[in-house]
Amino acid sequence: MTNDDFKKLLDEALEPIKERQESQSTDLVSITSDLANIKTKLDSHSAALISIESKLNAYGDMYKINEDHIKRLDKRLNIVEENQSIQPQEELSIP
Repeated sequence: MTNDDFKKLLDEALEPIKERQESQSTDLVSITSDLANIKTKLDSHSAALISIESKLNAYGDMYKINEDHIKRLDKRLNIVEENQSIQPQEELSIP
């Protein structure tokens, strides 16, 4: 068996492996492209999500502040109502 014969035999045996590798390379390029598209979408939406998150945090803070103010006003109002013997209507009372 000469070197050329051995080389031909080896090339024939490796051909299916080479074809499979080329197929996987094509798939990998496709997947890489898809990942790039996903990354672009995520990057474009990140700013909007951060904005929404900051607004929600601000609303949460305002809710806590308003709740505290309501409690203080209710306490003041209850003192005045007791001193003046005022009976508020049920639908106007703060639960």
